[in-house]
Amino acid sequence: MSATVLERTGVQDVPAAWGRFVASTTADERARAWLELVCTEIAGARAAAVLIDSPADGHFLPLAVWPKASPDLGKLGAVVEAALRERRGMAKAQEGVGVWHLAYPVFQGELIAAVVAIEVHNPALDAGDAFRRLHWGAGWLNTLLAARGLAEATEGRDRLRQVLDCLAVALRHGELRQALFELCNDLRRQLDCARVAIGLPHGQGVKLWALSEAASFDRHAAYTKACAAAMNEAFDTSLPLVVPRGESETAAATPKLSALQGITGASAALAYPMMLGGECRAVLVLERENGTFGRSELAWVDALAALLAPVVEQRRKAEQGSLRHVRDDIGRVLGKLFGPRHLTWKAGAVALSVVLAVLVLLPVEHRISARTVIEGEVQRVVAAPFQGFLTAAYVRAGDQVEQGALVAQLDDRELLIEQARWSSERDQHAGKLREAFAGHDLASIQVLGAQLQQAESQLALIEERIVRARLLAPFDGVVISGDLSQQIGAPLETGQKLFEIAPLSSYRIVLEVDERDIRFVTEGQAGRLVMTGIAGEPIPFEIGRLTPVATTQDGRNFFRVEALLSDASSRLRPGMEGVGKIDTGRAALGWVLTRRFNDWLTLTLWSWLP
Repeated sequence: MSATVLERTGVQDVPAAWGRFVASTTADERARAWLELVCTEIAGARAAAVLIDSPADGHFLPLAVWPKASPDLGKLGAVVEAALRERRGMAKAQEGVGVWHLAYPVFQGELIAAVVAIEVHNPALDAGDAFRRLHWGAGWLNTLLAARGLAEATEGRDRLRQVLDCLAVALRHGELRQALFELCNDLRRQLDCARVAIGLPHGQGVKLWALSEAASFDRHAAYTKACAAAMNEAFDTSLPLVVPRGESETAAATPKLSALQGITGASAALAYPMMLGGECRAVLVLERENGTFGRSELAWVDALAALLAPVVEQRRKAEQGSLRHVRDDIGRVLGKLFGPRHLTWKAGAVALSVVLAVLVLLPVEHRISARTVIEGEVQRVVAAPFQGFLTAAYVRAGDQVEQGALVAQLDDRELLIEQARWSSERDQHAGKLREAFAGHDLASIQVLGAQLQQAESQLALIEERIVRARLLAPFDGVVISGDLSQQIGAPLETGQKLFEIAPLSSYRIVLEVDERDIRFVTEGQAGRLVMTGIAGEPIPFEIGRLTPVATTQDGRNFFRVEALLSDASSRLRPGMEGVGKIDTGRAALGWVLTRRFNDWLTLTLWSWLP
């Protein structure tokens, strides 16, 4: 290359540039040497940079710049963005100054691994020729990036192996304190530290648990107090703290950690909080006599913390007592309710508080439900007046009858024969008595008079039985039981029930109140009744009488409570069933909903208690 070209490119010694490229040992040095050689091939190159993809944040960061880092390199940002967007080489001329901005993406597979950006001062620049030279030189850059990735993978593998070794040490011992002590010793050896300490959260701060090379230590010593203070500082910030700052850009020096460094005379100190689920589970403090803590050490400790934090938390919980578990759980819940974040927990707590307030403060009507049966206030039984045979039945259950209506007829043929016989005997005795009176036969008069009275009495009896053979309705009402239509001619016994008749204008309500609810029921209470057949018409009633004896039926005990209807519906019929609700007063909604459970719990506890 001629001297004129060398002067335009800014490279004074091409062989020296090749020498630097060959002698480079790190990726950064080789990338800068490669960039310098590329700029020798493009006439007028004044500044250049190699940008590589950063997996951490998704941005492209400088790997190498030439000739040196300068704020002027920011002018290449527009062409770099255009190259990334278009996924091809881009060239933009700056109007009026004869300056070109070039950007060329370097691919690895389908992904853009790097972008080469160059500022060229050459009005007659051939952009196609420049991109061809960049394309031929990109092979070196691809090799460089592949080697860099391999080195990072190897470093990560080694880091993971060391971290797993430390994790195995932490899992080796059954007791947590001994495991942490062994871990401190192993970390001191692996990271070439002078001292390593681990603290665990205790109350609102951190308590020192293990110190390398010290099976026991005095908690009141100056060093242990300073170490605990540094741990608490990292615990409060939840960020890694390091002194001096060194290569780390995220960690920040703090007074208490600096004070610990001043006490021990260490060249560097690191306090690293191990986070799990947004909470600090342990704090690690490392000190070095020589050297500092850089990015590689912070990455190493970060990998260790990610695996060690859940192990420490699990081991610590396993060694806690039941009371401590309960206290921690309560503290964790209270922290979510009254601390920052956890909006879902806070919303749920507010909703639960509102529900509890409604249950405790809102009064509602307390009602007792009971199975209900309608009965007539007066019920009459039509029974067989004497032994005989049924000859006719004119009604059956459900029929309405009027007072005096014929409901059934008994066989009266024998009665009629008896009536005729006694009527004839009465007439005979009456004629003989008249003859005795005519003959003034006093003895015959007395005998015949007695016989006449006997005949008349028998005749009256027979006539009464004839009348009673016709069974009549005692009042207006409805037949609620009895169907003799299939028993015509059947023999009947004296007093046998044939029909039950109840009036339609007067009813009585019978409620079967469960024994658990009878204590709430008193005379005079009101309620409403809904019958199965007329569910759409609630009927008001009033409690009239409580039966003091319980009845057992279908496996349950209940008391019979009688009530009177305030306004009877014309559609009611005796024997209808439904559900009645008795109003017992107002009570809290929560008590009404949980009353049965509270009664069961009280009875169960009483049966268990000695």
